[in-house]
Amino acid sequence: MCYLTFVASHTSTAYLYATEKSNNFMYQYLAKYFSLNKKLVLPGIGLLNASAKPSQLEFVEKTLHAPVYAISFQQDENVTDYYFISFLSKEINVSEHDAGNRFSNFIQQLINKLQAGLALQLPGLGLLSKNDDAYNFISTDTLQQLYPGVSAERVIRQNAQHTVRVGEDHKTSAEMYEILHKEATHDRWWIAAIVLSVVGIAAILYYYLTFK
Repeated sequence: MCYLTFVASHTSTAYLYATEKSNNFMYQYLAKYFSLNKKLVLPGIGLLNASAKPSQLEFVEKTLHAPVYAISFQQDENVTDYYFISFLSKEINVSEHDAGNRFSNFIQQLINKLQAGLALQLPGLGLLSKNDDAYNFISTDTLQQLYPGVSAERVIRQNAQHTVRVGEDHKTSAEMYEILHKEATHDRWWIAAIVLSVVGIAAILYYYLTFK
């Protein structure tokens, strides 16, 4: 009798451990699906959505901030998402029927815990709880921590060459500089001519004023 009790207790403990381990993996799949699709349906509970504020460039701090994600929750016990079942079946390498059954069992366990008054932490998403007939969700900043700001300093490369389109032709920046430099030098010939003319006139005036 004691042996049978021990076997039953050991079997029950092993089952609970396997179930808890399976649930932990399921949480990871939920977070991954949400990060890829910016939404997550929890059948019988509601819908999580991510809205993004565009990235911002701080010139003073020289930092490019990633988009800021805010997770909102909408209670809807009838909402479904068949794409998640397809996603889950590929992640755990089982048929969609088997994946659907596993997900349904997982959701039912979630609902049972919530109805018992437990607050559940959804890793990477937030805290889910139930008060009377309403579900409540408080998002965390875990997603934002995955996308920190990055340095955004202006880089100036001296003498770096790049292609420039001139009409139907393509020339390098070095070639264009040489062409423009020659044109600028050629266009300034008249300045030298004027200077020489002025010097010549001044010499003639000096000769006539001095020796005449």
